[in-house]
Amino acid sequence: MGSGAFRAAAAVLLAAAIASADGKVVLVDGSAIDGALVSVESDTAVVRVKDGEPQRIPVTKLVLATAVAAKRAPGADGPMNLHLHGGDRLRGAVTGAGEEVRLDSPVVLGLAVPLDAVRAVRFGRLLGALQASYGEVFDRELEKGRDSIVIQRDTKPFPVPARVLELGEAALVARVEDQRREIEFARVYGFVRTPDRERTVPPGVRVRVHIAGGERVTLPLERITETTVEGGGIKVVRDHVDRLEFLGDHMAHLSDFEPIDVRQTTLLGQPTSYRRDGMALGGPIRLGARAYERGLGTLAYTRLEYVLGGRWETFYARCGIDDAAGAEGDAVFRVTGDGKVLAEIRRRKGEPPEAVRLDVKGVDRLVLETAPGDSYVSDFCDWAEARVFSAMASPPGGK
Repeated sequence: MGSGAFRAAAAVLLAAAIASADGKVVLVDGSAIDGALVSVESDTAVVRVKDGEPQRIPVTKLVLATAVAAKRAPGADGPMNLHLHGGDRLRGAVTGAGEEVRLDSPVVLGLAVPLDAVRAVRFGRLLGALQASYGEVFDRELEKGRDSIVIQRDTKPFPVPARVLELGEAALVARVEDQRREIEFARVYGFVRTPDRERTVPPGVRVRVHIAGGERVTLPLERITETTVEGGGIKVVRDHVDRLEFLGDHMAHLSDFEPIDVRQTTLLGQPTSYRRDGMALGGPIRLGARAYERGLGTLAYTRLEYVLGGRWETFYARCGIDDAAGAEGDAVFRVTGDGKVLAEIRRRKGEPPEAVRLDVKGVDRLVLETAPGDSYVSDFCDWAEARVFSAMASPPGGK
Protein backbone atom coordinates (compact mmCIF):
# COMPACT_ATOMS: atom_id res chain seq x y z
CA MET A 1 0.00 0.00 0.00
CA GLY A 2 1.37 3.42 -0.95
CA SER A 3 2.01 6.06 1.72
CA GLY A 4 -0.88 8.27 0.54
CA ALA A 5 -3.33 5.38 0.60
CA PHE A 6 -1.97 4.29 3.97
CA ARG A 7 -2.56 7.74 5.48
CA ALA A 8 -6.04 7.89 3.97
CA ALA A 9 -6.82 4.54 5.56
CA ALA A 10 -5.61 5.92 8.91
CA ALA A 11 -8.03 8.83 8.66
CA VAL A 12 -10.91 6.46 7.85
CA LEU A 13 -10.05 4.27 10.83
CA LEU A 14 -9.94 7.29 13.13
CA ALA A 15 -13.37 8.47 11.98
CA ALA A 16 -14.77 4.94 12.29
CA ALA A 17 -13.41 4.62 15.83
CA ILE A 18 -15.16 7.79 16.95
CA ALA A 19 -18.47 6.66 15.43
CA SER A 20 -18.22 3.05 16.58
CA ALA A 21 -20.41 1.69 19.37
CA ASP A 22 -17.60 -0.73 20.26
CA GLY A 23 -14.33 0.13 21.93
CA LYS A 24 -11.42 0.89 19.62
CA VAL A 25 -7.83 2.00 20.08
CA VAL A 26 -6.21 3.95 17.22
CA LEU A 27 -2.42 4.09 16.88
CA VAL A 28 -0.19 6.73 15.29
CA ASP A 29 0.61 4.46 12.35
CA GLY A 30 -3.08 4.51 11.40
CA SER A 31 -3.93 0.98 12.55
CA ALA A 32 -6.87 0.34 14.87
CA ILE A 33 -7.44 -2.37 17.45
CA ASP A 34 -10.94 -3.65 18.23
CA GLY A 35 -10.93 -3.73 21.98
CA ALA A 36 -10.92 -1.68 25.15
CA LEU A 37 -8.13 0.29 26.79
CA VAL A 38 -7.83 -1.33 30.21
CA SER A 39 -5.06 0.64 31.87
CA VAL A 40 -1.93 2.77 31.47
CA GLU A 41 0.97 2.39 33.89
CA SER A 42 4.66 3.24 33.54
CA ASP A 43 4.23 4.54 29.96
CA THR A 44 2.65 1.27 28.80
CA ALA A 45 -0.98 0.75 27.81
CA VAL A 46 -2.83 -2.55 28.19
CA VAL A 47 -5.51 -3.14 25.55
CA ARG A 48 -8.02 -5.96 25.94
CA VAL A 49 -8.50 -7.35 22.44
CA LYS A 50 -11.66 -9.10 21.34
CA ASP A 51 -11.10 -12.84 21.10
CA GLY A 52 -7.40 -12.48 21.86
CA GLU A 53 -4.70 -11.91 24.44
CA PRO A 54 -4.24 -8.43 25.95
CA GLN A 55 -1.71 -6.29 24.10
CA ARG A 56 0.89 -4.02 25.73
CA ILE A 57 1.57 -0.86 23.72
CA PRO A 58 3.78 2.20 24.42
CA VAL A 59 1.63 5.21 25.29
CA THR A 60 3.48 7.32 22.68
CA LYS A 61 1.94 5.10 20.00
CA LEU A 62 -1.65 5.93 21.02
CA VAL A 63 -3.86 8.52 19.33
CA LEU A 64 -7.38 7.68 20.50
CA ALA A 65 -9.28 5.23 22.69
CA THR A 66 -13.06 5.08 22.54
CA ALA A 67 -15.34 3.61 25.19
CA VAL A 68 -18.01 0.98 24.62
CA ALA A 69 -20.51 3.08 26.56
CA ALA A 70 -20.38 6.12 28.80
CA LYS A 71 -22.90 7.29 31.37
CA ARG A 72 -24.20 10.83 31.32
CA ALA A 73 -23.38 12.36 34.66
CA PRO A 74 -26.00 13.96 36.91
CA GLY A 75 -26.72 17.44 35.62
CA ALA A 76 -25.05 16.74 32.27
CA ASP A 77 -27.69 18.79 30.47
CA GLY A 78 -26.90 21.92 32.48
CA PRO A 79 -24.61 24.76 31.43
CA MET A 80 -20.82 24.59 31.50
CA ASN A 81 -19.59 26.44 34.58
CA LEU A 82 -15.82 26.42 34.02
CA HIS A 83 -14.06 27.25 30.74
CA LEU A 84 -10.28 27.00 30.42
CA HIS A 85 -8.07 28.75 27.86
CA GLY A 86 -7.03 25.40 26.38
CA GLY A 87 -10.63 24.80 25.26
CA ASP A 88 -11.66 22.55 28.13
CA ARG A 89 -15.14 23.10 29.53
CA LEU A 90 -16.69 21.53 32.61
CA ARG A 91 -19.80 21.43 34.77
CA GLY A 92 -19.78 21.62 38.54
CA ALA A 93 -19.69 23.96 41.51
CA VAL A 94 -16.89 26.51 41.12
CA THR A 95 -15.07 28.03 44.09
CA GLY A 96 -11.73 29.71 44.53
CA ALA A 97 -9.12 31.10 46.85
CA GLY A 98 -6.61 33.74 45.83
CA GLU A 99 -5.35 32.98 42.33
CA GLU A 100 -6.64 29.39 42.24
CA VAL A 101 -9.98 28.11 40.96
CA ARG A 102 -11.50 24.78 41.98
CA LEU A 103 -14.28 22.64 40.56
CA ASP A 104 -16.46 20.25 42.58
CA SER A 105 -17.99 17.63 40.27
CA PRO A 106 -19.22 14.02 40.55
CA VAL A 107 -17.11 13.16 37.49
CA VAL A 108 -13.95 15.30 37.73
CA LEU A 109 -12.30 15.05 41.15
CA GLY A 110 -9.66 17.34 42.61
CA LEU A 111 -9.54 19.90 39.80
CA ALA A 112 -7.67 23.04 40.91
CA VAL A 113 -6.17 25.37 38.31
CA PRO A 114 -4.45 28.77 38.40
CA LEU A 115 -6.61 31.77 37.56
CA ASP A 116 -4.40 32.43 34.54
CA ALA A 117 -5.68 29.18 33.00
CA VAL A 118 -9.34 30.20 33.36
CA ARG A 119 -11.23 31.68 30.44
CA ALA A 120 -14.60 32.01 32.18
CA VAL A 121 -16.47 31.04 35.33
CA ARG A 122 -20.21 30.73 35.78
CA PHE A 123 -20.91 30.37 39.49
CA GLY A 124 -24.17 28.62 38.64
CA ARG A 125 -26.48 30.48 40.94
CA LEU A 126 -30.01 29.92 39.77
CA LEU A 127 -31.46 33.42 40.21
CA GLY A 128 -35.04 32.14 40.02
CA ALA A 129 -36.92 33.15 36.89
CA LEU A 130 -34.00 35.43 35.97
CA GLN A 131 -31.68 32.52 35.17
CA ALA A 132 -32.35 32.58 31.41
CA SER A 133 -31.61 36.29 30.98
CA TYR A 134 -28.44 36.08 33.10
CA GLY A 135 -27.25 33.08 31.11
CA GLU A 136 -27.81 34.88 27.80
CA VAL A 137 -25.79 37.91 28.93
CA PHE A 138 -22.98 35.69 30.23
CA ASP A 139 -22.85 33.71 26.98
CA ARG A 140 -22.60 36.93 24.95
CA GLU A 141 -19.70 38.13 27.10
CA LEU A 142 -18.01 34.75 26.65
CA GLU A 143 -18.37 35.04 22.89
CA LYS A 144 -16.88 38.55 22.91
CA GLY A 145 -13.84 37.22 24.74
CA ARG A 146 -13.07 40.32 26.79
CA ASP A 147 -12.48 40.91 30.49
CA SER A 148 -15.86 41.34 32.13
CA ILE A 149 -18.01 40.42 35.14
CA VAL A 150 -21.76 39.78 34.93
CA ILE A 151 -23.38 41.16 38.10
CA GLN A 152 -26.88 41.67 39.40
CA ARG A 153 -28.07 45.27 39.27
CA ASP A 154 -31.71 46.01 40.19
CA THR A 155 -32.54 42.31 39.58
CA LYS A 156 -31.14 42.53 36.02
CA PRO A 157 -27.90 41.15 34.57
CA PHE A 158 -25.31 43.82 33.91
CA PRO A 159 -21.88 43.22 32.29
CA VAL A 160 -19.08 45.30 33.80
CA PRO A 161 -15.76 45.67 31.97
CA ALA A 162 -13.37 44.42 34.65
CA ARG A 163 -10.33 42.23 35.16
CA VAL A 164 -10.68 39.59 37.88
CA LEU A 165 -7.47 39.52 39.95
CA GLU A 166 -8.22 37.05 42.74
CA LEU A 167 -10.99 35.21 44.55
CA GLY A 168 -11.73 35.67 48.23
CA GLU A 169 -14.09 33.93 50.65
CA ALA A 170 -17.03 36.28 50.16
CA ALA A 171 -15.95 38.48 47.27
CA LEU A 172 -13.78 38.61 44.19
CA VAL A 173 -11.16 41.30 43.66
CA ALA A 174 -11.17 43.00 40.27
CA ARG A 175 -9.61 45.93 38.47
CA VAL A 176 -12.43 48.24 37.36
CA GLU A 177 -11.47 51.42 35.51
CA ASP A 178 -7.90 51.10 36.83
CA GLN A 179 -9.14 50.83 40.41
CA ARG A 180 -8.93 47.78 42.63
CA ARG A 181 -12.37 46.84 43.92
CA GLU A 182 -14.09 44.03 45.81
CA ILE A 183 -17.38 42.70 44.44
CA GLU A 184 -19.57 40.49 46.61
CA PHE A 185 -20.05 36.97 45.27
CA ALA A 186 -23.75 37.28 46.05
CA ARG A 187 -24.01 39.79 43.20
CA VAL A 188 -21.81 37.91 40.71
CA TYR A 189 -23.23 35.51 38.14
CA GLY A 190 -19.92 34.87 36.37
CA PHE A 191 -16.87 36.41 34.76
CA VAL A 192 -14.73 36.21 31.61
CA ARG A 193 -10.96 36.57 31.69
CA THR A 194 -8.53 36.90 28.77
CA PRO A 195 -5.09 35.25 28.92
CA ASP A 196 -2.27 37.48 30.13
CA ARG A 197 0.70 35.24 29.54
CA GLU A 198 1.88 32.85 26.87
CA ARG A 199 0.28 29.43 27.12
CA THR A 200 2.83 26.67 26.70
CA VAL A 201 2.24 23.03 25.95
CA PRO A 202 3.82 20.86 28.68
CA PRO A 203 6.25 18.12 27.61
CA GLY A 204 5.36 14.47 27.81
CA VAL A 205 2.14 12.62 27.12
CA ARG A 206 -1.13 14.37 27.90
CA VAL A 207 -4.62 12.98 27.58
CA ARG A 208 -7.71 14.98 26.65
CA VAL A 209 -10.63 13.30 28.39
CA HIS A 210 -13.95 13.67 26.55
CA ILE A 211 -16.86 13.21 28.95
CA ALA A 212 -20.35 12.11 27.91
CA GLY A 213 -22.44 15.26 27.65
CA GLY A 214 -19.85 17.52 26.01
CA GLU A 215 -17.38 18.21 28.83
CA ARG A 216 -13.66 17.74 28.42
CA VAL A 217 -10.51 18.20 30.46
CA THR A 218 -6.82 17.78 29.55
CA LEU A 219 -4.41 16.12 32.00
CA PRO A 220 -0.69 15.35 32.16
CA LEU A 221 -1.11 11.59 32.01
CA GLU A 222 0.07 9.66 35.06
CA ARG A 223 -2.01 6.51 34.98
CA ILE A 224 -5.29 5.03 33.82
CA THR A 225 -7.11 2.33 35.75
CA GLU A 226 -10.41 0.60 35.08
CA THR A 227 -12.12 3.22 37.26
CA THR A 228 -10.20 6.51 36.78
CA VAL A 229 -8.01 8.60 34.50
CA GLU A 230 -5.42 10.43 36.60
CA GLY A 231 -2.88 13.21 36.21
CA GLY A 232 -1.77 16.45 37.84
CA GLY A 233 -3.72 15.68 41.00
CA ILE A 234 -6.96 15.33 39.00
CA LYS A 235 -9.05 12.20 38.59
CA VAL A 236 -11.83 11.56 36.08
CA VAL A 237 -14.32 8.76 36.71
CA ARG A 238 -14.12 6.40 33.73
CA ASP A 239 -17.80 5.43 33.77
CA HIS A 240 -18.51 8.86 32.27
CA VAL A 241 -15.64 8.93 29.74
CA ASP A 242 -16.67 8.84 26.10
CA ARG A 243 -13.16 8.79 24.63
CA LEU A 244 -9.53 9.55 25.39
CA GLU A 245 -7.40 11.60 23.01
CA PHE A 246 -3.66 11.18 23.52
CA LEU A 247 -1.44 14.21 22.94
CA GLY A 248 2.26 14.77 23.35
CA ASP A 249 5.53 14.64 21.50
CA HIS A 250 4.06 12.68 18.59
CA MET A 251 1.26 15.18 17.76
CA ALA A 252 -0.04 18.58 18.86
CA HIS A 253 -2.96 20.80 17.87
CA LEU A 254 -2.11 24.38 16.92
CA SER A 255 -5.16 25.52 18.90
CA ASP A 256 -3.20 24.47 22.00
CA PHE A 257 -0.33 26.82 21.03
CA GLU A 258 -0.16 30.53 21.78
CA PRO A 259 0.78 32.49 18.60
CA ILE A 260 3.66 34.93 19.11
CA ASP A 261 2.14 37.39 16.64
CA VAL A 262 -1.48 37.98 15.63
CA ARG A 263 -2.64 40.38 12.92
CA GLN A 264 -6.27 40.49 11.89
CA THR A 265 -8.92 42.57 10.22
CA THR A 266 -12.12 43.85 11.81
CA LEU A 267 -15.69 42.88 10.98
CA LEU A 268 -17.94 45.90 10.35
CA GLY A 269 -15.48 48.02 12.29
CA GLN A 270 -15.56 45.72 15.34
CA PRO A 271 -12.54 43.68 16.50
CA THR A 272 -13.17 40.00 15.85
CA SER A 273 -10.49 37.70 17.16
CA TYR A 274 -9.53 34.36 15.68
CA ARG A 275 -10.97 31.42 17.63
CA ARG A 276 -9.48 28.24 18.93
CA ASP A 277 -11.61 25.17 18.21
CA GLY A 278 -14.49 27.16 16.71
CA MET A 279 -15.42 29.32 13.72
CA ALA A 280 -14.69 33.05 13.84
CA LEU A 281 -18.11 34.16 15.08
CA GLY A 282 -18.58 31.31 17.55
CA GLY A 283 -20.04 27.84 17.29
CA PRO A 284 -18.34 24.76 15.86
CA ILE A 285 -16.22 24.66 12.72
CA ARG A 286 -18.35 23.23 9.90
CA LEU A 287 -17.05 22.38 6.45
CA GLY A 288 -19.18 20.47 3.97
CA ALA A 289 -21.86 19.69 6.59
CA ARG A 290 -19.25 18.06 8.83
CA ALA A 291 -18.43 19.51 12.25
CA TYR A 292 -14.83 19.62 13.45
CA GLU A 293 -14.06 19.83 17.15
CA ARG A 294 -10.49 21.09 16.75
CA GLY A 295 -8.99 23.79 14.57
CA LEU A 296 -8.71 27.55 14.08
CA GLY A 297 -11.47 29.88 12.89
CA THR A 298 -10.43 33.20 11.32
CA LEU A 299 -11.53 36.07 9.13
CA ALA A 300 -9.72 37.21 6.03
CA TYR A 301 -7.38 38.93 6.66
CA THR A 302 -5.73 37.08 9.58
CA ARG A 303 -2.09 36.21 10.19
CA LEU A 304 -1.03 33.83 12.99
CA GLU A 305 2.64 33.15 13.69
CA TYR A 306 3.73 30.15 15.76
CA VAL A 307 7.08 28.94 17.08
CA LEU A 308 7.71 25.32 16.13
CA GLY A 309 11.35 25.39 17.18
CA GLY A 310 12.36 22.86 14.53
CA ARG A 311 10.92 19.95 16.54
CA TRP A 312 8.03 18.98 14.22
CA GLU A 313 8.14 17.32 10.82
CA THR A 314 4.66 17.60 9.29
CA PHE A 315 1.86 20.18 9.30
CA TYR A 316 -1.68 19.03 8.49
CA ALA A 317 -5.01 20.87 8.21
CA ARG A 318 -8.24 20.98 6.23
CA CYS A 319 -8.79 24.45 4.75
CA GLY A 320 -12.16 25.80 3.70
CA ILE A 321 -14.87 28.46 3.99
CA ASP A 322 -17.17 27.72 6.91
CA ASP A 323 -20.71 26.55 6.14
CA ALA A 324 -22.01 29.57 8.09
CA ALA A 325 -20.49 31.98 5.55
CA GLY A 326 -22.59 33.70 2.92
CA ALA A 327 -22.51 32.82 -0.77
CA GLU A 328 -19.70 35.32 -1.41
CA GLY A 329 -17.24 33.63 0.92
CA ASP A 330 -13.90 33.45 -0.92
CA ALA A 331 -10.38 33.43 0.53
CA VAL A 332 -6.78 32.39 0.02
CA PHE A 333 -5.09 30.17 2.63
CA ARG A 334 -1.30 30.57 2.84
CA VAL A 335 1.23 28.61 4.90
CA THR A 336 4.75 30.01 5.33
CA GLY A 337 7.72 28.40 7.04
CA ASP A 338 10.68 30.61 8.00
CA GLY A 339 9.68 33.11 5.32
CA LYS A 340 9.20 30.54 2.53
CA VAL A 341 5.70 29.97 1.13
CA LEU A 342 4.93 26.27 1.56
CA ALA A 343 1.36 26.28 0.23
CA GLU A 344 -1.24 28.67 -1.16
CA ILE A 345 -4.80 27.44 -1.61
CA ARG A 346 -7.95 29.24 -2.66
CA ARG A 347 -11.33 28.10 -1.35
CA ARG A 348 -14.83 29.42 -2.07
CA LYS A 349 -18.12 28.86 -0.27
CA GLY A 350 -19.58 25.50 -1.21
CA GLU A 351 -16.28 23.94 -2.24
CA PRO A 352 -15.11 20.96 -0.18
CA PRO A 353 -12.24 21.60 2.23
CA GLU A 354 -8.77 20.88 0.95
CA ALA A 355 -6.43 18.69 2.96
CA VAL A 356 -2.97 20.24 3.34
CA ARG A 357 -0.03 18.09 4.37
CA LEU A 358 3.32 19.91 4.41
CA ASP A 359 6.91 19.10 5.32
CA VAL A 360 7.96 21.47 8.13
CA LYS A 361 11.09 19.62 9.22
CA GLY A 362 13.52 22.11 10.75
CA VAL A 363 11.02 25.02 10.55
CA ASP A 364 11.28 27.46 13.44
CA ARG A 365 8.45 29.90 12.61
CA LEU A 366 5.20 28.76 11.00
CA VAL A 367 2.76 31.38 9.70
CA LEU A 368 -0.88 30.75 8.76
CA GLU A 369 -2.56 33.50 6.73
CA THR A 370 -6.02 33.95 5.27
CA ALA A 371 -6.52 36.74 2.74
CA PRO A 372 -9.68 37.86 0.89
CA GLY A 373 -10.37 36.53 -2.60
CA ASP A 374 -12.65 38.49 -4.91
CA SER A 375 -14.91 39.48 -2.02
CA TYR A 376 -14.37 40.86 1.47
CA VAL A 377 -17.77 39.58 2.59
CA SER A 378 -18.40 36.37 4.59
CA ASP A 379 -14.77 35.27 4.49
CA PHE A 380 -15.07 32.95 7.48
CA CYS A 381 -12.01 30.77 7.06
CA ASP A 382 -11.36 27.51 8.91
CA TRP A 383 -8.14 25.60 9.48
CA ALA A 384 -9.88 22.43 10.66
CA GLU A 385 -7.80 19.80 12.47
CA ALA A 386 -4.68 22.03 12.27
CA ARG A 387 -1.94 19.83 13.74
CA VAL A 388 1.78 19.17 13.70
CA PHE A 389 3.33 15.70 13.81
CA SER A 390 6.72 14.38 14.77
CA ALA A 391 8.64 11.71 12.88
CA MET A 392 7.06 8.90 14.93
CA ALA A 393 3.53 9.84 13.87
CA SER A 394 1.67 9.30 10.60
CA PRO A 395 -0.52 12.29 9.70
CA PRO A 396 -3.78 11.58 7.84
CA GLY A 397 -4.05 12.05 4.13
CA GLY A 398 -6.71 12.34 1.48
CA LYS A 399 -9.36 14.99 1.02
